[in-house]
Amino acid sequence: MPVESIEDPSIKIKPNKKLIEFICKNVKKTSSTPPVIIALKKSTKDKQKDILLKLDELKWLNKYLEEYRTTNMESIYLHELLEEDDIKLPTPKIIPRNPELEARTQKLKAQQDAIKYKAMTKNVDTATMKLPEDSISYQMKQINKQLIAVAQFVFSVLAGFAFGFIGVELIVGNLDFGFRLLLGIICALIIALAEIYFLAIKLNEDVYDTISTGSAPKKLHQE
Repeated sequence: MPVESIEDPSIKIKPNKKLIEFICKNVKKTSSTPPVIIALKKSTKDKQKDILLKLDELKWLNKYLEEYRTTNMESIYLHELLEEDDIKLPTPKIIPRNPELEARTQKLKAQQDAIKYKAMTKNVDTATMKLPEDSISYQMKQINKQLIAVAQFVFSVLAGFAFGFIGVELIVGNLDFGFRLLLGIICALIIALAEIYFLAIKLNEDVYDTISTGSAPKKLHQE
């Protein structure tokens, strides 16, 4: 699914009870103390659970512990205080899909599953032993549709060329042969581009109609 860019890429850590107790008892408020550490000391137990530490606060705690070990002769390390802490990794926000697109996708998927089911069970169910798509008449009908669409495209392009090559001269008067040829090619190209667009839509509709006409799979037994 599509996702948005991450607004805050920083890694956050939810302090455990051991780390909170050490900060509240041993860390003193100074000018270099991060605001998050101060907020952790002043907050109540319920609010302390919602405070998250970033890497900058952990680096400051590591330096503070180095000084703490030299002055108090007590071996306390940062990794010991971070045991069993929860790490909050940055996650992108998921963009919800368009409901209309999702509904259309599910509909097409169900239709494709129905066609596959009919193809798998046609040798078992005598009612669907021969699908309409397998008959020669159906295949010929589809070929005729495609041939008619292509022939219509060719005739339209030729008609556009004839209009530019002959029709303009009949309206305006005598024109140079090269100019008439150029007009015919331009008219044919314009009509060809339009016809290609409508031809693509027509072919797509034929494929969609073929899928949508597939009936739902029949049950092989009565309930």
